[in-house]
Amino acid sequence: MLTSPIASYGGFGMVRVGVDRDGDAVISCHSGGGSVAQVWASRWSRTGTLAAPLRISAATDNVGFHHALATDLDGDSMIVWPRYSSGKPELLGRRLSAGGTRGTVTALGAGDRPDLALDDDGDGNLVFHTVVPKSAPPYSYTKISARLISRSGGFGTTKTLTSDGRVPQADARPTSRFTVIWQQETFPYTIKSVTGP
Repeated sequence: MLTSPIASYGGFGMVRVGVDRDGDAVISCHSGGGSVAQVWASRWSRTGTLAAPLRISAATDNVGFHHALATDLDGDSMIVWPRYSSGKPELLGRRLSAGGTRGTVTALGAGDRPDLALDDDGDGNLVFHTVVPKSAPPYSYTKISARLISRSGGFGTTKTLTSDGRVPQADARPTSRFTVIWQQETFPYTIKSVTGP
């Protein structure tokens, strides 16, 4: 069973899966047990071999429920998750190589509900929303932002896609072309999209 080695951290949820060209998979999940919530990942080979779970988030970080995982054709993955700091979510991300090596954790600033996509070669796009407070009613708005990801795992600068949207989703064409969809936050709650590099 996937979570047997970390049963003391249960319950588990928010499962994500990424699959490479050979059918090997990376499976990530959220654990709510222990002293703080965390994100874990395991590699599951096409032959049925299951690697021991790796802790993706820091043992001291209290992570949010919604995390994102994407895997390229070579089996390299990117994982992004929110961590709560003073009650506000900030995003963190790290690369997980096809061989199971965890990359350096990168702090990505304020954000929540991340989603990401990698193209065949590992270039990617991270999207997320951020609740921005304001002084007049309704006292906040939710904007959607994006950051490109290099195949080596580096994150580009943040670009705002809209100041009226929530819960974005991303997907990729085979080579460095991404489509993002989101729901407009204000009435009539239209579904919108944009495609680009």
